[in-house]
Amino acid sequence: MFEIALIITVVLAFTELIKHLGLSNRYLPVASLVLGLLAGIFYVGGTLKEQIMYGLMIGLSAAGLFDQSKIVTKK
Repeated sequence: MFEIALIITVVLAFTELIKHLGLSNRYLPVASLVLGLLAGIFYVGGTLKEQIMYGLMIGLSAAGLFDQSKIVTKK
């Protein structure tokens, strides 16, 4: 479980890097989801279905953390 949390953090960091490279904020959740899927397929063991599910969870978790950090910093 610890490795999944670490992968989510790495996906979040790459999403932030993509943001600073000039990608519109509108597409950042999609970028996070794609990075999560790639991470799930390449770094999580199991069958392909499990890897895709973990990838979706990783990408959506990273997107959610990114959105929550925006909300906290605005206040």
